Amino acid sequence: MISVITPFHNCHELLPDYEAAVYGAQVIAIDNASDGETSEKLRAMVERLGHDSVYLRNETNEKYAHANNQGLNAASGEIVVFLNSDVRAHGDWLSAVSTCKRGSLYSPSAGMRLVDGTPIYYLEGYCLFGWRDDFIRIGGWNDTDFPGLYWEDNELCWRASRAGLSLKQVLDFPLEHLSNYTSSRTPGAYEASMANQAVFERIVREGRNAL
Repeated sequence: MISVITPFHNCHELLPDYEAAVYGAQVIAIDNASDGETSEKLRAMVERLGHDSVYLRNETNEKYAHANNQGLNAASGEIVVFLNSDVRAHGDWLSAVSTCKRGSLYSPSAGMRLVDGTPIYYLEGYCLFGWRDDFIRIGGWNDTDFPGLYWEDNELCWRASRAGLSLKQVLDFPLEHLSNYTSSRTPGAYEASMANQAVFERIVREGRNAL
Protein backbone atom coordinates (compact mmCIF):
# COMPACT_ATOMS: atom_id res chain seq x y z
CA MET A 1 0.00 0.00 0.00
CA ILE A 2 1.00 3.60 -0.67
CA SER A 3 0.13 6.19 1.97
CA VAL A 4 -0.17 9.81 0.85
CA ILE A 5 0.35 12.35 3.64
CA THR A 6 -0.92 15.90 3.14
CA PRO A 7 -1.33 18.84 5.50
CA PHE A 8 -4.27 21.08 4.59
CA HIS A 9 -5.03 24.67 5.55
CA ASN A 10 -8.07 26.09 3.75
CA CYS A 11 -8.14 26.32 -0.08
CA HIS A 12 -10.96 23.78 -0.49
CA GLU A 13 -11.08 24.64 -4.21
CA LEU A 14 -8.02 22.40 -4.63
CA LEU A 15 -9.77 19.27 -3.39
CA PRO A 16 -11.29 17.98 -6.66
CA ASP A 17 -7.91 17.84 -8.43
CA TYR A 18 -6.22 16.50 -5.31
CA GLU A 19 -8.80 13.75 -4.81
CA ALA A 20 -8.50 12.63 -8.42
CA ALA A 21 -4.70 12.53 -8.09
CA VAL A 22 -4.56 10.37 -4.95
CA TYR A 23 -7.42 7.96 -5.69
CA GLY A 24 -6.36 4.40 -4.91
CA ALA A 25 -3.95 5.28 -2.10
CA GLN A 26 -4.41 5.51 1.64
CA VAL A 27 -4.66 9.24 2.32
CA ILE A 28 -3.70 10.80 5.63
CA ALA A 29 -5.26 14.27 5.60
CA ILE A 30 -4.04 16.55 8.38
CA ASP A 31 -6.37 19.50 8.77
CA ASN A 32 -4.26 22.33 10.18
CA ALA A 33 -7.07 24.48 11.58
CA SER A 34 -8.88 25.00 8.30
CA ASP A 35 -12.13 26.94 8.14
CA GLY A 36 -15.42 25.12 8.60
CA GLU A 37 -16.20 24.67 4.91
CA THR A 38 -12.78 23.21 4.13
CA SER A 39 -12.90 20.90 7.14
CA GLU A 40 -16.31 19.56 6.12
CA LYS A 41 -15.18 18.94 2.56
CA LEU A 42 -11.96 17.28 3.75
CA ARG A 43 -13.88 14.84 5.95
CA ALA A 44 -16.19 13.97 3.07
CA MET A 45 -13.26 13.44 0.71
CA VAL A 46 -11.50 11.09 3.13
CA GLU A 47 -14.68 9.03 3.49
CA ARG A 48 -15.00 8.73 -0.29
CA LEU A 49 -11.37 7.73 -0.78
CA GLY A 50 -11.59 4.69 1.52
CA HIS A 51 -8.50 2.45 1.69
CA ASP A 52 -8.36 3.12 5.46
CA SER A 53 -7.77 6.80 4.78
CA VAL A 54 -7.51 8.99 7.88
CA TYR A 55 -8.65 12.51 8.74
CA LEU A 56 -6.74 14.26 11.56
CA ARG A 57 -7.70 17.68 12.87
CA ASN A 58 -5.45 20.22 14.62
CA GLU A 59 -7.35 23.08 16.24
CA THR A 60 -4.33 25.35 15.70
CA ASN A 61 -2.06 25.42 12.66
CA GLU A 62 0.76 23.11 13.74
CA LYS A 63 2.60 23.82 10.51
CA TYR A 64 4.09 21.61 7.85
CA ALA A 65 6.74 19.49 9.55
CA HIS A 66 4.65 18.59 12.59
CA ALA A 67 1.66 17.68 10.42
CA ASN A 68 3.89 15.49 8.25
CA ASN A 69 5.08 13.62 11.34
CA GLN A 70 1.48 13.12 12.44
CA GLY A 71 0.78 11.62 9.05
CA LEU A 72 3.87 9.43 9.15
CA ASN A 73 2.79 8.01 12.50
CA ALA A 74 -0.71 7.27 11.16
CA ALA A 75 0.33 5.80 7.80
CA SER A 76 -0.09 2.07 7.11
CA GLY A 77 1.67 1.88 3.77
CA GLU A 78 5.18 0.55 3.26
CA ILE A 79 5.73 3.49 0.88
CA VAL A 80 4.78 7.02 1.90
CA VAL A 81 4.38 10.19 -0.15
CA PHE A 82 4.55 13.62 1.45
CA LEU A 83 2.37 15.58 -0.96
CA ASN A 84 1.19 19.18 -1.07
CA SER A 85 -2.49 19.87 -1.58
CA ASP A 86 -1.88 22.07 -4.64
CA VAL A 87 -1.24 19.33 -7.21
CA ARG A 88 -2.87 18.03 -10.38
CA ALA A 89 -2.18 14.61 -11.92
CA HIS A 90 -1.62 14.12 -15.66
CA GLY A 91 -1.12 10.37 -15.53
CA ASP A 92 -0.64 7.40 -13.23
CA TRP A 93 2.04 8.87 -11.01
CA LEU A 94 1.26 6.44 -8.17
CA SER A 95 2.49 3.55 -10.31
CA ALA A 96 5.84 5.29 -10.57
CA VAL A 97 5.87 5.78 -6.81
CA SER A 98 5.22 2.06 -6.27
CA THR A 99 8.54 1.16 -7.93
CA CYS A 100 10.70 3.13 -5.50
CA LYS A 101 13.43 1.21 -3.70
CA ARG A 102 14.49 1.06 -0.08
CA GLY A 103 17.50 3.18 0.75
CA SER A 104 16.49 6.12 -1.45
CA LEU A 105 14.22 9.16 -1.33
CA TYR A 106 12.59 10.49 -4.48
CA SER A 107 10.98 13.64 -5.85
CA PRO A 108 10.16 15.01 -9.30
CA SER A 109 11.96 18.21 -8.38
CA ALA A 110 15.41 18.79 -6.91
CA GLY A 111 17.75 21.66 -6.21
CA MET A 112 21.03 22.77 -4.71
CA ARG A 113 21.83 25.04 -1.78
CA LEU A 114 25.20 26.55 -0.96
CA VAL A 115 26.37 26.59 2.63
CA ASP A 116 29.74 28.31 3.03
CA GLY A 117 30.38 27.62 -0.64
CA THR A 118 29.65 23.90 -0.40
CA PRO A 119 26.75 22.58 -2.51
CA ILE A 120 23.99 20.72 -0.63
CA TYR A 121 21.65 18.67 -2.84
CA TYR A 122 18.01 18.36 -1.83
CA LEU A 123 14.64 17.11 -3.06
CA GLU A 124 11.61 19.40 -2.99
CA GLY A 125 9.06 18.53 -0.35
CA TYR A 126 5.90 19.16 -2.37
CA CYS A 127 6.14 15.53 -3.54
CA LEU A 128 8.73 13.57 -1.58
CA PHE A 129 8.47 9.81 -1.29
CA GLY A 130 10.22 6.66 -0.20
CA TRP A 131 9.84 3.69 2.13
CA ARG A 132 8.23 4.47 5.44
CA ASP A 133 10.94 2.72 7.45
CA ASP A 134 13.60 4.92 5.82
CA PHE A 135 11.78 8.07 6.94
CA ILE A 136 11.37 6.58 10.41
CA ARG A 137 15.06 5.67 10.54
CA ILE A 138 16.14 9.28 10.01
CA GLY A 139 13.66 10.56 12.59
CA GLY A 140 10.99 11.97 10.27
CA TRP A 141 10.70 15.71 9.85
CA ASN A 142 12.41 18.21 12.14
CA ASP A 143 9.39 19.83 13.80
CA THR A 144 11.23 21.47 16.71
CA ASP A 145 14.02 23.70 15.33
CA PHE A 146 12.27 25.66 12.59
CA PRO A 147 10.19 28.71 13.60
CA GLY A 148 8.02 28.66 10.48
CA LEU A 149 7.67 27.34 6.95
CA TYR A 150 10.29 26.54 4.29
CA TRP A 151 13.67 24.83 4.34
CA GLU A 152 12.39 21.78 6.24
CA ASP A 153 12.80 19.59 3.14
CA ASN A 154 16.39 20.81 2.78
CA GLU A 155 17.19 19.75 6.33
CA LEU A 156 15.45 16.38 6.00
CA CYS A 157 17.46 15.61 2.85
CA TRP A 158 20.67 16.68 4.57
CA ARG A 159 20.01 14.14 7.34
CA ALA A 160 18.98 11.49 4.85
CA SER A 161 22.25 11.86 2.93
CA ARG A 162 24.27 11.66 6.13
CA ALA A 163 22.39 8.47 7.02
CA GLY A 164 23.39 6.88 3.71
CA LEU A 165 20.15 7.34 1.77
CA SER A 166 20.33 8.27 -1.91
CA LEU A 167 18.42 11.30 -3.18
CA LYS A 168 16.93 10.73 -6.63
CA GLN A 169 15.05 13.06 -8.94
CA VAL A 170 12.34 11.36 -11.01
CA LEU A 171 12.08 12.98 -14.44
CA ASP A 172 8.96 13.07 -16.65
CA PHE A 173 6.76 12.63 -13.60
CA PRO A 174 3.06 13.13 -14.48
CA LEU A 175 2.20 15.40 -11.56
CA GLU A 176 1.84 19.17 -11.75
CA HIS A 177 2.60 21.39 -8.77
CA LEU A 178 0.58 24.61 -8.59
CA SER A 179 3.60 26.20 -6.98
CA ASN A 180 3.01 28.31 -3.86
CA TYR A 181 -0.76 28.34 -4.38
CA THR A 182 -1.57 27.73 -0.73
CA SER A 183 1.32 29.76 0.70
CA SER A 184 0.33 32.84 -1.28
CA ARG A 185 -3.14 32.60 0.29
CA THR A 186 -1.91 32.08 3.87
CA PRO A 187 -1.05 35.32 5.71
CA GLY A 188 2.47 35.25 7.12
CA ALA A 189 3.49 32.06 5.32
CA TYR A 190 6.78 33.53 4.12
CA GLU A 191 7.72 35.48 7.23
CA ALA A 192 9.99 32.84 8.75
CA SER A 193 11.76 31.81 5.55
CA MET A 194 14.99 33.68 6.31
CA ALA A 195 14.98 32.46 9.91
CA ASN A 196 14.47 28.90 8.71
CA GLN A 197 17.33 29.29 6.25
CA ALA A 198 19.59 30.35 9.11
CA VAL A 199 18.51 27.30 11.13
CA PHE A 200 19.27 24.99 8.21
CA GLU A 201 22.71 26.49 7.67
CA ARG A 202 23.50 26.23 11.39
CA ILE A 203 22.50 22.55 11.42
CA VAL A 204 24.74 21.85 8.42
CA ARG A 205 27.70 23.64 9.99
CA GLU A 206 27.23 21.88 13.33
CA GLY A 207 26.97 18.54 11.56
CA ARG A 208 30.23 19.14 9.70
CA ASN A 209 32.01 20.22 12.86
CA ALA A 210 30.88 17.03 14.60
CA LEU A 211 32.66 14.83 12.05
